[in-house]
Amino acid sequence: MRKAPYGTLYNWEGLQVLLIMGAYKMQGLVDIAVAFVEDGVFAITQGQDPSSLGMKAIAKTYPALPDFEVDRFYVDGQSLADRSLTLDDLVIQPEILDAAGMARLLEEQDAVLPF
Repeated sequence: MRKAPYGTLYNWEGLQVLLIMGAYKMQGLVDIAVAFVEDGVFAITQGQDPSSLGMKAIAKTYPALPDFEVDRFYVDGQSLADRSLTLDDLVIQPEILDAAGMARLLEEQDAVLPF
């Protein structure tokens, strides 16, 4: 997730894909890792209220993903720092990675779907 949660459909569509892919993981067909970088970190911040946009808060869905066996979450530490955020500001507790760690994570994946 690299886009802000509102203003485009990227984050919402990415979340839908995660829910669908979770069904495949439950069947043992895939392994899923979710990384939050750049403005994508805002997707998992607490206290979202997009009601003025006529939308529901996307962040409320992320804590439910482990129920769909989607439970490997990562966040770019620099993206958090650049936005004055800490793990305490998030609705989930992803593992913080530096740039090298994020690069290794992406290299390990068979496919990367950028949202």
